[in-house]
Amino acid sequence: MKRIAAHIVSIILIPLIAPSYLFWIILFYFPQLTHITTISDKLLAILYIFLATTLLPFIVVFVLYKQKKIRTLTLDNKEDRVIPQIFSCFIYAGVCLFLVYTQGATNALTLSMVAVSVSVIGLTLITPYWKISTHACGSWGMFAILFDLQSRFAQPGFWVLYYIILFLTVTVCIARLYLKVHTPMQVLAGSIMGAIIGFSLFHYCLR
Repeated sequence: MKRIAAHIVSIILIPLIAPSYLFWIILFYFPQLTHITTISDKLLAILYIFLATTLLPFIVVFVLYKQKKIRTLTLDNKEDRVIPQIFSCFIYAGVCLFLVYTQGATNALTLSMVAVSVSVIGLTLITPYWKISTHACGSWGMFAILFDLQSRFAQPGFWVLYYIILFLTVTVCIARLYLKVHTPMQVLAGSIMGAIIGFSLFHYCLR
């Protein structure tokens, strides 16, 4: 039962879905930080970011798996992560450029994607040599962004979700250790990396 719960938490906070979570939270809880105002435009933005940053990379992973280029869909081996991560770097960089052009460089949506992209690039450079935790990096990076947003632009209706995300962030790190996918140092390194990137970009660049 504990193993099933650990897998469920790992799926909920799979790094590929972090951009979609961030867009949803920013658009609906911190709407004053974006130029997107209508519900339909917000939903379309979330759909587009999901297709580009979650579905498309997963399709690549699935194709690589079917062609036996990688051993598992969960990318448990660091050797399996390199090609999907390189592909994600190019996709995320393209999305960043599009957001800079349409939303501006210091917009909350743009910065969330920049934070994810910088994290993915860093993970891609480290992964061939060390299996740093992408789950820890993604979850703590997202929480660090939300911590800065809630500290500076406190939204009373966001507190419950805020603490749920904090709980899940801590839980996913424990889950990765329980599943023996990572060592404590790999989880700690990923957590620190994600938190520093996410917090720094939002705290010093968001206007």
